Amino acid sequence: MKKYPVLFLIVLLTAVPAFSQKIKIQISGPGEIKGRKAVLLTREKGFAAMVHSVKLTTGTVELEIGADQVPDLYQLHVSQTHGSLFFFLEPDTKIQLDTTDLSKSVVTHSKSNPAWEAYQNEIQRPYDNLYNAFTAGETRARKQNQTDSLAYWLDRKITEHRNLLKKTGDFILNNPASYVSLYLLKNNWYAFKDKGLFEKLDVSLASHRSYKFLKERGRGVARN
Repeated sequence: MKKYPVLFLIVLLTAVPAFSQKIKIQISGPGEIKGRKAVLLTREKGFAAMVHSVKLTTGTVELEIGADQVPDLYQLHVSQTHGSLFFFLEPDTKIQLDTTDLSKSVVTHSKSNPAWEAYQNEIQRPYDNLYNAFTAGETRARKQNQTDSLAYWLDRKITEHRNLLKKTGDFILNNPASYVSLYLLKNNWYAFKDKGLFEKLDVSLASHRSYKFLKERGRGVARN
């Protein structure tokens, strides 16, 4: 395996949370990565917020991140590099960059990331592939003004989305102590709020901001 020099994230711009912890992200990659700008964002469904704007260089600098904000899903962009990397950030996470396609970078030393990758490979990506195929069929039907065919493809999309939610719910039930399950439940709250999934989560997740958020949401549902 080709070895690369170790690079780290140097903080250029950061808003330090009131209750924070120091997170060190170790990154390895080709030498030409040095000096490029990187952006780290939090990820919510349909929403992203910048946490740090950083510069890749040699040396070690620790990032200040809210103590209740990890483990959680983050997104990494690197200038002059195609794609972006979605990964579960935890203390001492290591990333080996793929400079051809950043999304193919290898993430280690994150206990939550294997579960995230499993969900993506086994549930989300197969759904995305089917959704894209059904959307292509829908587009053709619209262009050709084929009403029956259009109805067929729309029905397939609705059915497959229901299957996605079913598989996601099963994943949460089968992984109650996973921060990935916590993330998925928060991002699909309106689909799952009456399913009792929050009560199935392990209390080891209770200090996370998403757990606290869902607990408050649950109280609101109970009052209604």
